[in-house]
Amino acid sequence: MKLKKLIKNIITVLLKIILIVFLAVTLTRIMMPKYLDEESKDGRITQEYYPASSVSDVLFVGSSVVFSGIDPKVLWERDGISAFVRANASQTMWISYYMTEDAIKCHKPELVCLDMTFIKYDDDFVEEPSTRKSVDGMRLSSSKIECALASMGEDERLVEYLIPILRFHSRWKEFTWDDIRYAWYLSPVTMNGYIADYEVGPAETEDLTYAGSPDQKISPKNEEYLRKTIELCADNGVQLLLFKTPSLSSNWSDALDVQISAIADEYGITYINFDRYGRDIGLNFKEDTPDMGSHLNHTGAEKFSEYLGDYINANYEVSDRRDAKKYDRYWSKK
Repeated sequence: MKLKKLIKNIITVLLKIILIVFLAVTLTRIMMPKYLDEESKDGRITQEYYPASSVSDVLFVGSSVVFSGIDPKVLWERDGISAFVRANASQTMWISYYMTEDAIKCHKPELVCLDMTFIKYDDDFVEEPSTRKSVDGMRLSSSKIECALASMGEDERLVEYLIPILRFHSRWKEFTWDDIRYAWYLSPVTMNGYIADYEVGPAETEDLTYAGSPDQKISPKNEEYLRKTIELCADNGVQLLLFKTPSLSSNWSDALDVQISAIADEYGITYINFDRYGRDIGLNFKEDTPDMGSHLNHTGAEKFSEYLGDYINANYEVSDRRDAKKYDRYWSKK
């Protein structure tokens, strides 16, 4: 009788623990932002990567210029390149490093293309809403923990990244039916991380002029994580391309190009600033931008993706997967 009572008590305790965990997870998923509107879709990119990780041979990593400027569908249809864009608004070099590390642990890509656009900011750059869009969707791992630690502001706490409900518990004020409806499943809202922008906001000029100081230096933290990314890829046998997505944004400097090129040369890899190739790409910043040249819209993304696909095929060993059934099934659904 004592044994039966003990077993019954153990089962009761286990059921209570399971129920508490289930309720905690459910409440967390309900209260987490769903990023359903057009302005916040990039908050879904991180979590949408994992179902696609096993068919992601090329990884594009960077900030908003990347998720609006590179269309993986174009790369697949023209070149059989199966790619995913792991980028978020204001994604720093340290977040990009951990996105790359996490991806290599999931499914080692053949090529990583790391955008340099955000390297121009200082070490103390913190933008919590953008950081949370990147980090909250990451699977629980050492990469997520270290990414949060590297990215947090002074008033943020690690526990709020590990248990997001501690940060988002006050969202009940803006609670909607969609929070329950999409608590457990959200259909993809990006094209393998690409978010098409159909707006047209013509640039005032086609002339490329940088306003950055000729003495501008890459900050220590940015250089540290750039080197860490290069060494991470080298240690894992992953090809790496450093690039800058084309734009007419003036907040760049020739000095940054010189420093990035020097680091790339040191490791024997390539850095290419595609700002210099706008005419070769066929970009027309009267039509191919939504915001006067800072980003590419859908027509600009198509042109750049075609040019980038040709460049990758000419310079890197990347598989054409159009005859692979697993890949064909995935992209047919897409």
